[in-house]
Amino acid sequence: MKSPLTPSIRFNSLNHLKKKIKPNSKIRTLFLYDANLELSLSKLDHTILAHTNKSYIFEFWHTVLTEPRKLQELTKHYMQFIDDGQLYSFQKDWFTNRNKLIRSMLFYILSNCSDSNLASCGKINKNKLTSYMMSRLSTFKPKNFFPFYSNSDDPLESLNNTGDVDYIILPVGNYSLNLFEGGKNKGPEMYTFHHKSIHSRFSDLEKKCIVLYKRHPALFSLYASFNIEMIDKYGRLTSDRKACEELIIANF
Repeated sequence: MKSPLTPSIRFNSLNHLKKKIKPNSKIRTLFLYDANLELSLSKLDHTILAHTNKSYIFEFWHTVLTEPRKLQELTKHYMQFIDDGQLYSFQKDWFTNRNKLIRSMLFYILSNCSDSNLASCGKINKNKLTSYMMSRLSTFKPKNFFPFYSNSDDPLESLNNTGDVDYIILPVGNYSLNLFEGGKNKGPEMYTFHHKSIHSRFSDLEKKCIVLYKRHPALFSLYASFNIEMIDKYGRLTSDRKACEELIIANF
């Protein structure tokens, strides 16, 4: 089932990633946001335990899973009257609204109308959120997809107890010292990635673990002792670093 959110980071490595995972696996993912990767895997009959330590992200997914029709109706109503200027204003304080359903609606609208596909930053274009996209909300009933919330400042906290999962996937995306450029709002839904901590926890895990990154030269040395596969822009394996767009890094 297609996610109601436009991906904030597009991964082209799914076709190869799914070959690395045994059928009917239980998978824990971290850094839940738009869930495009998670829902793609759930369609393949994997059970997905999607973790986040961001309360507003979990709140949105809980709302869309339990009250999809209410969310759809409220969104359609607001979209009749709201304009781009008001959406820019909401980027600064959408999360302060006291009504859970309205917060989830604003998160949904802002994420889909922003060119960053994040709720708190990016250039706004109201027309990015179409009537068809809103109509899909009421029928959103994915199988084998279970969001979880960890009340912790550490997004890696859920790795402390990996339970009976078969795989752990960390869809990190960009490797940089500061993921968000200067001048952008840093909203409460945005993750800050500490790449050395991710590497350290990855190195200590006994479970099968996969980290997904966009290509960066530093990753080849940081993860030199692990299995690194390079993926080109078409989602194909490549041995050419110049053609490489993404990295699948595995401890198995």
